[in-house]
Amino acid sequence: MARPSRAEMHELAVDRDKCAARCDRNAADGDRAANDPNNSPSTQARAARAAESARNHAREYREEAAALRAGRIPGEDW
Repeated sequence: MARPSRAEMHELAVDRDKCAARCDRNAADGDRAANDPNNSPSTQARAARAAESARNHAREYREEAAALRAGRIPGEDW
């Protein structure tokens, strides 16, 4: 498989930024559900865990975007 061009890597980085933004929105939704007193304690706990997971995914997407912008394939230097 051929290495992506710089333009393709830029497009991938933009896509990863969009994915990170979506995960941030999901985390905010989870935080709202976790703090909603109308939700049961178990629902609040699940929402808190989901929000944490979404934040982790957002961080990973941003790391991938940074690697792509630096001209690296995410994970190639691990």
